[in-house]
Amino acid sequence: MTSCSGAGISHGVEQIRQTVFQKTREKPAADYSEFLPLILERYPGRVLGVFMYGSVLSAVTKSATSFPDFFVVTDGYRGVFKKFLHWLLAWVLPPHIYHLNAPSGAHCKYNLVSIAQFRRQCSAKADDIYILGRFGKRVALIWSRDQQAADELCECCFQAARAVALWTARGLSEPLTGERFARDCLNLSYRGETRVEAGSKVEKLFQAERDYYLAVYPRLAALDDRLRPLLEVSADGQITPRPSRWRRLRQRWFLKKSRIRGIARWPKFLITVEGWVDILLAKIERTKGIRIELTPRERKYPLIFGWKYFFRLLRAGAIRSAPEKPPSGEKEG
Repeated sequence: MTSCSGAGISHGVEQIRQTVFQKTREKPAADYSEFLPLILERYPGRVLGVFMYGSVLSAVTKSATSFPDFFVVTDGYRGVFKKFLHWLLAWVLPPHIYHLNAPSGAHCKYNLVSIAQFRRQCSAKADDIYILGRFGKRVALIWSRDQQAADELCECCFQAARAVALWTARGLSEPLTGERFARDCLNLSYRGETRVEAGSKVEKLFQAERDYYLAVYPRLAALDDRLRPLLEVSADGQITPRPSRWRRLRQRWFLKKSRIRGIARWPKFLITVEGWVDILLAKIERTKGIRIELTPRERKYPLIFGWKYFFRLLRAGAIRSAPEKPPSGEKEG
């Protein structure tokens, strides 16, 4: 393993931090001008920052059916929610999801979370992978209240990348390249969620921001003090995990807990997301080609009468978690 002084490691990690800050502040090519004022008007004076994330950030990941996704971070929950149940659920299972329709007919989805919750869920103390996994990827801070808020939100993104690298390292069982490690970091969120997807997005995500991910994750593996006890990194960048069965079990439990908490959010979406059942059915038909027609009773009480469709989709592989190893674009040799 290459030897580095404490000062060198500190300087190296600071360089990674600046890389994350710079990328997070980089404005996306996607147009968000129609939605940003509408979001800010909903929560006057309470928003610290607004992120854009997801497939619309890159032509590589964007599809014909993509629409804008945002994360809205508020300075707290007091006065933000009109209903007590929304406030309570925001603490138990953050974030909340809302859909927003613009006057033009365009629509977007946004997640809402307080800064206190956001800070925790972007750290190694995160309760599950939902927020952590999303902010371990490239996101764009499109608006912030002031410079102090921007710095704090970018710091959360940096800490999310560190935590994703840590959880990924805990599950490694065999040597791999830095590029493979970066792909595994991107795949972590898909392993910790049961979701409807058109297939693995990891390769497209990686190719869309290849230079960025290689500047962050392999370097964290080599330089971050929290990862050094878990990994050995050779001079040519080969990453070898140190033996530890306990750490692998710890990662498996974290991902299993993430999937449980993810499914527990589904009933919450019925409360916070207007027309959530129709949105979900449309996504299943769009991505999997499976059309489901609900009876009036099933539509009114999906949590009681909709389970037969859930198990049908499980059997068809339409709802699942990602495999442990994502597809790799690396050449075997």
